[in-house]
Amino acid sequence: REFFYTAATNNPRFDKMEGNPICVQIPWDKNPEALAKWAEGRTGFPWIDAIMTQLRQEGWIHHLARHAVACFLTRGDLWISWEEGMKVLFLILEFLKVP
Repeated sequence: REFFYTAATNNPRFDKMEGNPICVQIPWDKNPEALAKWAEGRTGFPWIDAIMTQLRQEGWIHHLARHAVACFLTRGDLWISWEEGMKVLFLILEFLKVP
């Protein structure tokens, strides 16, 4: 925890990829259709779709399930930025009024 606090102290863009001098600039795919299918649980991959459905219905998923959907979104299959996934997850949890 202290390492990341120290690393972020002099880097106002620490939580972003773009403009962050210590972050590798990854050429993420920009595919709104694939992102929407991921968010709605319509990827065609039953495990991922079940997790996203559970999240929308219950507002909670196991930490290993969170890891699975994040990996699928980023480096697993879709190659979409984690920042786009974060926006989707915030919208889902805000809609469900999850604290």
